[in-house]
Amino acid sequence: MDRRTFIKTAVATAVAAGHAAAQGTAASKTVQIDLRRETGPFPHYWERAAGSDRSAVAFRSQWQQDLRRARELTGIQSVRCHGLFDDEMGVCRAVGADGPQLSFLYVSEIFDTMLDLGVKPFVELGFMPTPMASGPNTVFFYKGNVTPPARMEHWAQLVTGFTAHCVKRYGITEVKQWQFECWNEPNLRFFWAGSQDQYFELYRATAAAVKSVDGRIAVGGPSTAQVAWLPAFIEYCASRNVPLDFVSTHIYSGDPQRAIFGKANAWPLEEVMPRALAQCRDQVRASKLPDLPLLITEWASQNPAFIAQTIRDCAGLAATMSYWTFSNVFEEMGPATRFFNSMFGMIGQRGVARPSLHAFTMLHRLGDQRLSAADGPVLATRRADGSRAVLAWNLPSKASGQSGLPGIMGRGGDPVAQAQEEMQGDPLRLTLRFAGLGDSRARVTSTDMIRGSALTAWQAMGKPEYPTAAEIRTLRDAASLPAAETRPVRNGELTLELPPSGLALVEVQK
Repeated sequence: MDRRTFIKTAVATAVAAGHAAAQGTAASKTVQIDLRRETGPFPHYWERAAGSDRSAVAFRSQWQQDLRRARELTGIQSVRCHGLFDDEMGVCRAVGADGPQLSFLYVSEIFDTMLDLGVKPFVELGFMPTPMASGPNTVFFYKGNVTPPARMEHWAQLVTGFTAHCVKRYGITEVKQWQFECWNEPNLRFFWAGSQDQYFELYRATAAAVKSVDGRIAVGGPSTAQVAWLPAFIEYCASRNVPLDFVSTHIYSGDPQRAIFGKANAWPLEEVMPRALAQCRDQVRASKLPDLPLLITEWASQNPAFIAQTIRDCAGLAATMSYWTFSNVFEEMGPATRFFNSMFGMIGQRGVARPSLHAFTMLHRLGDQRLSAADGPVLATRRADGSRAVLAWNLPSKASGQSGLPGIMGRGGDPVAQAQEEMQGDPLRLTLRFAGLGDSRARVTSTDMIRGSALTAWQAMGKPEYPTAAEIRTLRDAASLPAAETRPVRNGELTLELPPSGLALVEVQK
C-alpha cells in the first residue's frame, strides 16, 4: 500500500470510529448569516505575536523551518521568547569595576534570523544573568535565573546597552515597531524570587532604561499569569510617572478561577478567557491610564473549535493575543523523549502539523470586515476582494474542573488521550442560511482532532517510538490540512456535519 492510500484508509477509519464514539445523536442548528451587511472592522489581532521556547532554540534549523511555515500559513507578525538574557546567550559573562561586561552577538544572530524570516522580535526582557543576580534560584531545564539583580544599576546598564544595540543595528524606524516587555509571570514564585514591590522597581528601572535610548520605543508589563496585578501595576506607574505603553498578562482556560474571578468554578472552560479579558479591559478603563492597550502574551489550546470560538469571543477585548507556542521545539521541562509528546506548539516534532496550526491557517484566511450573523458557532467575514469567508465549529461545553488544561499539549499527559478527550460530546448538524445568496457553490475545508492530525496514522503504523525518515514523511502527509471540497449552496443554504472539536472554513463565491 502506498503512503497516500495508507493515510486515506487510516484517517477514514478513524473518522468513522470517532463519529461512532460520539455520545447520542447529532444535534441540529440553523444560523442565518447576512452576506450583505457588514458590522464593522475585524482586525486579525491574534496574528500580531506568537510565543516560542527560550531564545537559544532559534539557532536550530527545525525551529527556523517551523517559523517560516507558521509565518506563511498563519500570518504571525512577531515572536516572543523567554531567556533572552540567560547565561547561554552570553549577554553578561562578568561584572567588573565599570559594571557588566556585555555582548549581544547571539542576540544579533537570533534577531537577524527572525527579521529574515519575516517576523519582528517581541522582546521579553529576562531572565537575570548569573553575574548580576542576587541569588541562585533558577527555572526550567535551561536554568534561567529568576532572582532580582544584586544591583539595580547593573540591570539598567544591561537594558540600556541592549536597547541601544538594537537601535544602532536595526534603526529606530524598525525598533519602534517592537514591544519591550519586562520579565515573565513575576506573580509566580518560580518565575520571580522577589516581591511584587521588587518587580515594580525592576519595571521602573527597565522602562527608564528603554526610554533613555529613544522615547518612541514601546515598553510594558507586568506579563503576569492568571491576569494578576493589573490595577496595582497601573496605579504604581501612573502615580510615579513611570513610562507604560501597554499592559500585558496571561490567561489559560484551565487557570484556577478563584484566583481570576474570586470564585471557584465560576464559568465553563470555554467562557473563562473572554470573561477574564473583559475583566482586564474594565480594570484598565477604570484606572488612571484608561486608554492603555491590553496585550495577552500567552494562551493556548490544541482544540480547533476552542481556538476559533476564543478568537471570536475575545475580539475587541485585547490588542494582541500571542498564542503559546508556534513550534514544538520546546524544552522547558527538558528535551523531548517521545515523537508524539505533550509539549506546546502548533507544529510538532520534525515538522508534523497539529490541528491548532490548521485552525490558525483558517483564521488567517478570514476577511477584515465582520458580517452580520445570528447567535451560533460561526464567525462570518468579508475579504478585501469581496469574497466571503465563514468559520463554523462544534465545541461542546466543558464544566470547570472537567479538564485541567483543555486541549493544551503542555506540561504532561498523553496526546492520544488528550485528543480523545476533546472528541467527547455530540456531533452537530449545522445549517448555514445565507441571506442575499441563492444557488451558488462554496469551498469547505475541515479539520478536527482526527482530520489534519498524524496521531491516527502513527497508531496505524504501530506507534513507532523512533519513526524512520519514510515514516516521518507519511506522518507529515497525514497531518496536512485536508483539501477543500466544493459544495453546492441551494437556495442560500449549506449544511455541515461537524464532529466534536470540528472546525470548517466555508469560502463563498462573490
